[in-house]
Amino acid sequence: MKVSPSILAAPLTELGSALRQLDPGVISFIHLDIMDGHFVPALTFGEAVSAAVKKETNIPLDVHLMVSHPHIEVPKYFPLKPHNITFHYEATSLPVRLAESIREQGILSGLALNPGTPVEVIEELYPFFDLLLIMTVEPGFYGQPFLPTSWARIERLVKMRERLSKTYNHHMLFEVDGGVNEQNCKRLRELGIDMVVAGSFVFKSEDPNERARILTGND
Repeated sequence: MKVSPSILAAPLTELGSALRQLDPGVISFIHLDIMDGHFVPALTFGEAVSAAVKKETNIPLDVHLMVSHPHIEVPKYFPLKPHNITFHYEATSLPVRLAESIREQGILSGLALNPGTPVEVIEELYPFFDLLLIMTVEPGFYGQPFLPTSWARIERLVKMRERLSKTYNHHMLFEVDGGVNEQNCKRLRELGIDMVVAGSFVFKSEDPNERARILTGND
């Protein structure tokens, strides 16, 4: 399993130093939580800070846009050439067009689903997306615990992926975001989740690389 630590949990006054200490042999991505204060209550940072992050590390960026107008915000992140750009299903009526614009840049297209969104929405959207970000907390509030109802959703999505991957000859990556820790990560690995976002579990420790290694299952 690959780990994508969220920099929201990193010490912002020492962000550059924290990023440079991360071991790319353990940490596969850097998760950027972009919040606009409208789609979610919190307001974080935008493309300028994201560009500064890119200058401090060679680890690929995992861009997560929690914004009300993704069609406006998505193109701002094209110059960063991240691994993926993920926007929320709930934020747009034109998800396919937006996904295609991301893929045209050679970037993986990602779709995020809030806990209250029916998982069946991916049935028709599956071939247009390379990554599904499964929110296991309500977005926009840092430090929430993993929602217990998420397990049933994840299990259903795993079964859907098994079927749809054969139909479309396309494997969609599954990433889980919210309340990830050592205890629930083992089960996530067993279910076949490809990536996890971890914030405080990684950064609120003396050795972030060791914490990330625990989540990968390779400790």
